[in-house]
Amino acid sequence: MTIFTSLFGLGNQELFLISILILFYSVVIWTIVDLFSNKDLAALPKLLWLIVILFFPFLGTLIYLYYGRSAQHLSNQR
Repeated sequence: MTIFTSLFGLGNQELFLISILILFYSVVIWTIVDLFSNKDLAALPKLLWLIVILFFPFLGTLIYLYYGRSAQHLSNQR
């Protein structure tokens, strides 16, 4: 028995789902930080991307990571 099971009554499935949620929201937060560190985007596109990411976290994050990051921004991070 783990400490979470004895203290909070959480089983393996609950702990797995909590871990997945923490990982997912970590990626969303990392995407938002990356969005604001992108110097190639002006203020209005950043605001639009932020709205898309916040209202549609899963799809918005995937779309931004695939289409929203510029090649110059990616090369500056390395």
